[in-house]
Amino acid sequence: MIRTFAAIDLPEEIKADLAFVIADLSRKNDRVRWVKPAGMHLTLKFLGDIPEQVVVPLSAELGAVARDFAPLSLAVEGLGAFPNPRRPRVVWAGLSGDLEPLRKLASRVDKACASFGVKPEKRPFQAHITIGRLKIPTVVDLNKELRKKGFSATEIVLYQSELLPTGARYTVLNRSILGHKGE
Repeated sequence: MIRTFAAIDLPEEIKADLAFVIADLSRKNDRVRWVKPAGMHLTLKFLGDIPEQVVVPLSAELGAVARDFAPLSLAVEGLGAFPNPRRPRVVWAGLSGDLEPLRKLASRVDKACASFGVKPEKRPFQAHITIGRLKIPTVVDLNKELRKKGFSATEIVLYQSELLPTGARYTVLNRSILGHKGE
């Protein structure tokens, strides 16, 4: 069994901007475990543990889903926390732009994964980029200007996630290009 998730990669420029924001926020919020830029992504679906032999057919199914969607125009915009800023467990950067097509893409990815035995998501999809986590919820100061910066989402990436003492290590298992009809 391997631990997996499907996501959209972020351009290095976006990761660098978020790293700058994190550097500032970390001075005010010492209890947050901040995400390193290399680990930043936009999660479409966390699959959890799946059998290794499912990777190839699941990748083909994700490819079929990706072909039905044009690249998405998104922008990083705003900061927030789940479940709320007073008792957060997750600190996130928000998104704007093609959010409805993104929601539909996440829904289709969820359905594709369900056909391989992955439990469907019960909560509505909320587009965000996790930038920090807290083991013990405490008030966080998110008073930081986040410049709106646009990017194009062009593929679904299936990742393996290995939890290590130094943090998570992500390995690309497959890339499915959005809107690519094979021409």
